[in-house]
Amino acid sequence: MDQHEKAEILKKKYFYKELILKKKIKLKSLEAAKKIVGVDTAYHLYQQLDNEESSK
Repeated sequence: MDQHEKAEILKKKYFYKELILKKKIKLKSLEAAKKIVGVDTAYHLYQQLDNEESSK
């Protein structure tokens, strides 16, 4: 894998991370979210979702 391919992968990862953090898209899998946004961030995002759903 050359530098250009690595740069493209990082570009896509940060693009999707931004979409997730802005709540433009949702991932059904916590494991997938952990890989994209990191463990701590994914936990907090999914905790917020659980709280929102339980308050309805």
